[in-house]
Amino acid sequence: MANLTASATRSSDQVIKSEMPLRIALLVLPAPLDLSGNVEQTSELISVLLPELHSSKLLQTSELVSIKVDDFETNLTATIDAIEQGKIVQIYTATSSLLMMHALKAAQNRVHPHAQLAAMQISSLTQSASTVLADSCMNNALSQAKRQPDSVSKRIDLPELDSTQQFNAVCELIKDLASRTHHRAPDSISAKQAASHYWFTEHHQARVMAINLTNTVESTATNTTSCISFIVSQGTGFIAAKSIIDSKRLQFIVSANSEAELLGQLSKIESKLITEADPLLTLMRDNLIAYEKQHSDKAVIDKYAITLQASSVEAMLQELKAMADALPKIISEQGQYRTPAGSYFTANALGTVEQNGLAFVYPGVGTVYSDMFSQLHRYFPSLYAKLEREGDLKSMFQADAIYHLDTKVTPALPLGDLAIAGVGSSYLLTQLLVNAFNVTPRFALGYSMGEASMWASLGVWSDPHALIEKTKTDPLFTSAISGKLTAVRQAWQLGNTSPDIVWNSFVVRSDAKTIEALLPEFPRAYLAIVQGDTCVIAGCEIQCRELLTRMKKRGIAANRVTAMHTAPAMEEHSNVEQFYIQPLLESLPTDIKFISAASGEGTVSNATDSLDSQVIARSIADTFCNTLDFTALIHSAQKQGATLFVELGADRQNCTLIDKITKQDRQCGSKSSDFPCCTVPTNAKGGDDITTLLKALGQLISHRVPLSVTPLIDGLHREIALAHLATSVKTVESELQSNLTLQGEV
Repeated sequence: MANLTASATRSSDQVIKSEMPLRIALLVLPAPLDLSGNVEQTSELISVLLPELHSSKLLQTSELVSIKVDDFETNLTATIDAIEQGKIVQIYTATSSLLMMHALKAAQNRVHPHAQLAAMQISSLTQSASTVLADSCMNNALSQAKRQPDSVSKRIDLPELDSTQQFNAVCELIKDLASRTHHRAPDSISAKQAASHYWFTEHHQARVMAINLTNTVESTATNTTSCISFIVSQGTGFIAAKSIIDSKRLQFIVSANSEAELLGQLSKIESKLITEADPLLTLMRDNLIAYEKQHSDKAVIDKYAITLQASSVEAMLQELKAMADALPKIISEQGQYRTPAGSYFTANALGTVEQNGLAFVYPGVGTVYSDMFSQLHRYFPSLYAKLEREGDLKSMFQADAIYHLDTKVTPALPLGDLAIAGVGSSYLLTQLLVNAFNVTPRFALGYSMGEASMWASLGVWSDPHALIEKTKTDPLFTSAISGKLTAVRQAWQLGNTSPDIVWNSFVVRSDAKTIEALLPEFPRAYLAIVQGDTCVIAGCEIQCRELLTRMKKRGIAANRVTAMHTAPAMEEHSNVEQFYIQPLLESLPTDIKFISAASGEGTVSNATDSLDSQVIARSIADTFCNTLDFTALIHSAQKQGATLFVELGADRQNCTLIDKITKQDRQCGSKSSDFPCCTVPTNAKGGDDITTLLKALGQLISHRVPLSVTPLIDGLHREIALAHLATSVKTVESELQSNLTLQGEV
């Protein structure tokens, strides 16, 4: 093991003159590592935090060099010199650390770097403006990296920082690159907007940063400005996923077959929290491991399960008491109990293997909102990487509009763009629930265009991404049933010289029969959607308002132009059908019943049927062009056995509608009120993405839906390793100060 300081003597001029691209792999270490100390302990922690690096054994070689930052420019030249000699270098400050090696060495050892340094240039001039020098130095770096200026995704200028600040800032930027995170300028957003979101790029375009560090040294004779410019591109590795559960987002699960056993389990957790017998993170991890093992080993799972969630130990103790107090009544009444924090218990589980009433519900157009899912990528980086490999993720989410700094842009999106973003959000959440947590539905249904989301998300269409560009450009969405409304003009027999149609839709609290009885008086107003105790009317805005006046009702205007679910849309039925004829995957799901609003009893396919692209397209077209009776769709699903409705998409509008339908059924005493029903949103506008998801998982667990909690366990493993590493760093900090600053030679 060799150690270096700023005593390295290599001239920076040699770096300036370098014309060949650098190929240096960069890995952000979770903390400065004492590579000369407890190697076994360090290796154990790295095995959790950077498993590829651990398996490569690179940290156990004699090629390691440590450089403590004191003069960043000199440290960098020493680092590059060492790497050229085949060394692996840890360059670090008290809070940040980078492992640097030749990219070929990383590839040979199957290490996926977080980033790659392609160029570094150092310049200095007297009497020069820092921006002018930075431009010149950056251009030299781009030339060295063999890159054009337009290939740079971001330029970051960091003026007047000392060496430690410079290095720490560069490490943070590399973390952003490795986590694919874009940070917004604080002065460009409101308090309600997300501070960061996923870093989207054009399809197949790598993320590239140009970083310029400038400093001005003032003297009585002259001012000298120095600049270091880097060109850094994304690597194939990712920063480890953030843990869904941590010290501020607590969760415990207890399961048993009786009330007495549940109360006993609650008491044990309370006792451990009070006595602090084990560290909190370890206690939660062990609880989840025991739950996972118990339910993977058992042929028959426990009858009851309680999920407990809170933001602190003190709050968790309150949740435990509240749950224990409520438990006897909930079991005796076969009811459910939930707290605002997310703790949940049901005495009537609806998702067991025997009952298998789990249904995925897909929302329609218009549920997407500004900054949705802004933090989700930090917790599921591999999922985003998979989606990025599959297709154009930026277009799939309509990212330019969804993450626009002006929050008015998203709701003003054209119909086609709203449809794309809606399908994209549903696809993302479906992949998350199915692939990360191994949740498999028995039923699937969609609200309006949610049917398209259903086919795209559940492994039926072979290339759903092909519909993105088609949806943006096809006249069906741009002009026929939206925009100029050519289908409506044709149905109304309007000539080319007729005035533009003023179209709108209104949500009104009314039953369908009342509206249908009055429609003959208003031939250009239509009953578009029936949804519980409300309906949606659409059409000529004047006639819709006249209809509302006649009904003595107030309507909430949607101010969106779409003729879906109205008679004029039937003009486009064949075009809709043709649009949605999509090739299917060779291997199709056989255990999911797909339910359509258009077919009689609703089932398009079940476990014994074979899916056909023509049948699917016709089903979508029928739903698209006719009045949508969402109430009837839910009743159809319930008759077929659906009891637990999980909404897969932005916000929770379908859950709200289903709850209203269920409430109305109970009040009316209809036969549908005999069917048990529970809704589970996986996202909610205005809520924290991860907290809402965790609450959804908690509900599914209590309803005894078979699923894996491995992602929660893995996250806690990393949190515990980070906590141990932080303790280890503090313990040896004084040693690092004395030992690693000794001068040495490479």
